[in-house]
This record gives sequence, structure tokens and C-alpha cells, in this order.
Amino acid sequence: MKKSRVLTLITAGIASAGLMVAGMAPATALAPTTRSDNAAVINYVNLGDSYSAGFGSGSIKPGPFDGCFQATGPTHVTAIDQLPGVELTADAACAGFNTAQIAQAAAVVAPQLADADLVTLTLGGNNLQWGKTVAACATGSTAGACQAMLQIGYASMPALRADVRSTLKQIDAATEAKILVLGYPRLFTSSNGDQPLITAKNARALNKLGDTLNRNIKAATQGTDSSFVSVSGAFMNHGLGAAQSWISFNLANPEDPFNLHPTTTGYLYGYYPAVKRHINLKKLAHHDRSQHEHKNSRAGHQHG
Repeated sequence: MKKSRVLTLITAGIASAGLMVAGMAPATALAPTTRSDNAAVINYVNLGDSYSAGFGSGSIKPGPFDGCFQATGPTHVTAIDQLPGVELTADAACAGFNTAQIAQAAAVVAPQLADADLVTLTLGGNNLQWGKTVAACATGSTAGACQAMLQIGYASMPALRADVRSTLKQIDAATEAKILVLGYPRLFTSSNGDQPLITAKNARALNKLGDTLNRNIKAATQGTDSSFVSVSGAFMNHGLGAAQSWISFNLANPEDPFNLHPTTTGYLYGYYPAVKRHINLKKLAHHDRSQHEHKNSRAGHQHG
């Protein structure tokens, strides 16, 4: 395949994976979600973009909104859901969602958030023109195009940070749950030299931009009740170009929407251990009991 053709397909494929949703359907399009009122259950809500929707694991399935897509395979979300006492009461993560759309999704699942004890999400990646930047720095592009997109990425960080903080504050206001904001992995491992997709030099440049993205997301959690969970260490030496890559990229099909997302291994051995260290089941169960006691007390007072 000619390099120019590869570049065109990468651009199209990444665009489809990162911008699959032009807008969210009305709230009535949300599929019914369950909610546990059992005081012994830790209610769990998942929000976010394609990294929370599991792209890269399993196959694509319709999500809870029209035009929203999730994946069917095992991820950190399914692993958390399988922990003792944990029940996933709403999964409103969708591929392609930016911070504003995630805020809309949070508003739709407000009843579940109100009863939640744990919330996880990834956000911010789609506010950055990440797909176009990777394509501009891929094999077959020019140094000027790559540098121009990198500069656009760095220039967008202040607005991105403000948008992330705004969405997190909205989620804060809707829940008393523990909120874990998961970062993004470095997509490339440059230590093995140039790769068919990208040179080692451009891989390092993209990783540097990704590190800056994570720093800005972490900074955006300050002043909110959410905590940032880094996965950079977990994915170290597992990016594209590594002997054991945990990042999907199908060179035979650069339009594959799973490209540049974690593999099942990446979710289960990268994301899950990182987030699991921040989950204390005893504390979450105590929080859940306290919430129910408070609700029951309020109900009794209103009845009286």
C-alpha cells in the first residue's frame, strides 16, 4: 500500500473512531439502567469516551444513546463490576464523546449518580485533535504538518483543562461518590526505533503531547472531589512498537475504529490494576450504608 494511501486511511479511521457521535440524542433515548437500593451493594457508574467504552476489546455494540457505541469485550469496567458487592448501575460511556457530551450523559444518568458510591471515567482526549495529530505525524506525512498539529495541540491545553474541570464539577454536584478520572496511556514505545506507522522521533513527540494532556487533566481535577489515576507506568514499554504492545493498530486496516485504543490485555493488565489500587471496597460499602441511612432518615422525617 502506498504511503499516501496509508496516511489517508489513518486519518479517516482515526476520525471515525474519535468522532463517531455528532451529537447526543434526547434523554429519552437512554436505555433503562438498573439501580440497586440494597445497602450491601456498591453502586458503580461509568462515564467517558472510547477508553471507558472499551474500544479495542471485543466488538462494537450500540450504546445507551442513539449514535453512541461501546465495545463488548472485557475491560477495567467489567473487572470492577465483578468485584464483590459492586454493581454497575449505569454505563453511559460512548466512543467519541468530548467533555460537553460527557456532561450531557452525566445529566441523563443523574438518578444513578445520586445513588452512586463509585464513578470512573476518561475525558479530554476528544477535545484534543488527537487523531489528526497522529495522522500528521505518521509515515508519509511531512515534518511541517506534524509540527503544526503538535503546536495546535499544545495551544489547546488551557481550554481543554477548563472544559475538563467544568464537566467534573457538574459530576461532583450530582454525586457524593468517589470519582476516579483515569488518564491515557502513552501510545508509542520508541526504544525499538522507527516503525511502519511512525518514526521514533515522531513517536517521542506524540508521547510528550500525551504526557501534557494527562498533566492538564490531572490539574483539572484540582478543586473538585475527583482523583486522577495515571496509567502511564502500567503501560510502560507496551505502546505501539513494543515487543508486547497493549495498543491496537491494524496495519491491514487503518480504518479500524479500534486503532489507537488499548487491547483487552491493556485494559485488564494496564488500566484495571491502576484503578484497582484506588478502590477500597470496605470504605465504599461504608459510604453506601451511610447514604442509605441518610436517605431512610430523611424519608422518615418527611413522613412524620
